[in-house]
Amino acid sequence: MGAEDHDIVARVSRAGGSTSTGALAAHIARACGHVLVDARVIQQGYSYFAELGDEIPAFFNKRMSTGSTNVAITLQAGFDPDGANAGSGPFTSHEQAWGEDPFDGCRSTADARQIIEADDYHASLWLARITVGVELFDVEAIADPLFIARRPNEFRVICEELVGLGVLQGHSCPMCSCD
Repeated sequence: MGAEDHDIVARVSRAGGSTSTGALAAHIARACGHVLVDARVIQQGYSYFAELGDEIPAFFNKRMSTGSTNVAITLQAGFDPDGANAGSGPFTSHEQAWGEDPFDGCRSTADARQIIEADDYHASLWLARITVGVELFDVEAIADPLFIARRPNEFRVICEELVGLGVLQGHSCPMCSCD
């Protein structure tokens, strides 16, 4: 990904509170939902949860309140975008493994922080999913005009968080872009 891909995120991020709903919606509508997990994730208050058996792989999560409801952003299913088998499966795949899951053995957010801040770690790709109350959403669903009209406060909180995380635009994502 080149610097021009990050410029969009930087422009939206720098605008801060003056960012219009339309600009945020357009930005999120073009997002594929993938996030490169690096030090920002821990710095923004995400907690790491170790694999909870075969059915629930490891994930990062942050919960927030808008005053009227709770919102959570969960980062699921880490991938190594630079791996030899990029696109073939998550770290936790048993049949087509990526090699070694850098988070294997992590049991806490402190363990994950050590991995992320290590010199030999390169950002891994995770999928963001959003929970509003008890409803689960994909990132692009947040930009739906009906979602925005029904939940303007939640929309703003979610978008600002996703932009701060650096949610990838589909054209610049190593998994979603057409080469």
